[in-house]
Amino acid sequence: MIEAAHEYAIVRVLEWIEDEVAVIRYGKDGNYRVRPPGGLVAARFRHYEARSGRPLLHDHLLLSVKGQRLDGKWGSIHTTALHENTVAASALYNECDGSVIFRGLGWAVLVWCFVFGGGIRGGVKWLRSG
Repeated sequence: MIEAAHEYAIVRVLEWIEDEVAVIRYGKDGNYRVRPPGGLVAARFRHYEARSGRPLLHDHLLLSVKGQRLDGKWGSIHTTALHENTVAASALYNECDGSVIFRGLGWAVLVWCFVFGGGIRGGVKWLRSG
């Protein structure tokens, strides 16, 4: 169940990055931006333990900074957009991973988010169902 939840969360985060975050810059000074229609190019490596030898399921993801546009040309992925969304991607991973695991254990998930003057706050609460 844990590895399936981990896999689901990774796929969901990559889909979100492709659909909502990643843009290819082109034109003078990169003024034009389009979503990579064929998706992103990435390599992923799965590990099951930490350097210490203790169990730690995790993946390393190498994301190319190049993407192919609709006209077939390759352009640069706007890396600032990726960098600005790393915390959001991490939060999405945690929510997806946790929701699969805890729902499998019979727990309900309550996720909340609110905006205030200094930024965005949110959290996750696990509630025992039944």
